[in-house]
Amino acid sequence: MTFTKNPRSLMVHLKESLIGKSGLIFCIIFGILAFSGTSKIPNFALMGAYQLPNFPDITTGMSILRIWTIVEKFEYSHFGELYFSNNFVYGLFAGYLIYLICNRAIKNNNFSKLLLVLPGLLIAIFFSASPGPIFDITFAVSLVVSLLYLLDIGEQISPTQVFKLSFWVTLMYMSRPFGMYFAFVIYGYFFFKVGKRILPAIAVTVLVMAPFHIIQLNKFDTFTLSTYSGTNLVEALASSGENPNQFLDCKEILGRENYDTKEMVDCSNINKSRATHLYVTKPTVFLGLFSPKRVVKTFMFANPFWPGTGINPHPKNLHLIIVSIIYYVSLFFTYLIFILNFSKNRFYIFPLTFFSMGLIFPLLGTDGSEAIRIFMPFIAVAYLTVTNKQPNQSLDAQALNQPDSAHTS
Repeated sequence: MTFTKNPRSLMVHLKESLIGKSGLIFCIIFGILAFSGTSKIPNFALMGAYQLPNFPDITTGMSILRIWTIVEKFEYSHFGELYFSNNFVYGLFAGYLIYLICNRAIKNNNFSKLLLVLPGLLIAIFFSASPGPIFDITFAVSLVVSLLYLLDIGEQISPTQVFKLSFWVTLMYMSRPFGMYFAFVIYGYFFFKVGKRILPAIAVTVLVMAPFHIIQLNKFDTFTLSTYSGTNLVEALASSGENPNQFLDCKEILGRENYDTKEMVDCSNINKSRATHLYVTKPTVFLGLFSPKRVVKTFMFANPFWPGTGINPHPKNLHLIIVSIIYYVSLFFTYLIFILNFSKNRFYIFPLTFFSMGLIFPLLGTDGSEAIRIFMPFIAVAYLTVTNKQPNQSLDAQALNQPDSAHTS
């Protein structure tokens, strides 16, 4: 049996559709104008090779978004720069991320809270983009979209939604080495909820990512999509008080003109073994990575002016002082709202899980010098949670089962 909407209902639907599309266009244009002008780290920056024929390809062992190297290589070879493959793409995704969160707030009547916290998100994106690589923002957007699917899709998931989910989860998987673990959590939940209907999405992700794991195993004897994990562990241990002289300095290899990826992998694996030995023989070393001071000061309230920005804030620089105050106050209110509403809304378990995982991985693998860049995707998750449905709002089953909602299109 079919129902015909009355003219008034159609006008309301049309108005909402136009507002949504115009908002999307506005946010994307804003993102490009605001964030594409900041310098970015191209995917091949750590390869120590900017010129042909040493320009890396998808088999060099680069950890993330290796397929995109083809696009970068084409632009760099023909135009000598990477604006459209890096800066423009970052601005495009940044605008879409802002749209997702703003659209969420408007739909759930949380616009006042959005105004309270949005400046902090804009600051985080801006300073992450200078000179953050594009996979920071692709991970943030794909993680947020995947979270929206978790929150909004009921047991009746359509084939279209399955296909879209596979795209976003695969992009998230490809954006960071630890994206694999987030993919496991997302697909594991959906398999529990919708059963075999999620298998096509899992198959897409496996088919796309399996070749890269095979390359890693054949060329570098490591399954994970990273050739730098051991060095990351060393940086984190050094920042928590361990003597860095007990590890190898793999960054010396990065600085060479003739960069050798296999040598970097071997160096990193040695560091990984030494770090693991420390964890086993001295458990306090591992626990030291999660000290409350390090968690709060270094990551939850990360310094926006990380060394890559080239900004050294001076006590007399009023502009940077104001930026810092807005950023930290925004983060404080975000966490406060998150905590106060968690016990009243069972759906908060998903963003809390992702946020906790996002806190653990940077704590294990960075010294905090660029914490805002690494942690930015998970800060975005916190901002999204603030704009989620209020505890006293009823969970509209019809809304939860809409086949193609605007924010997951």
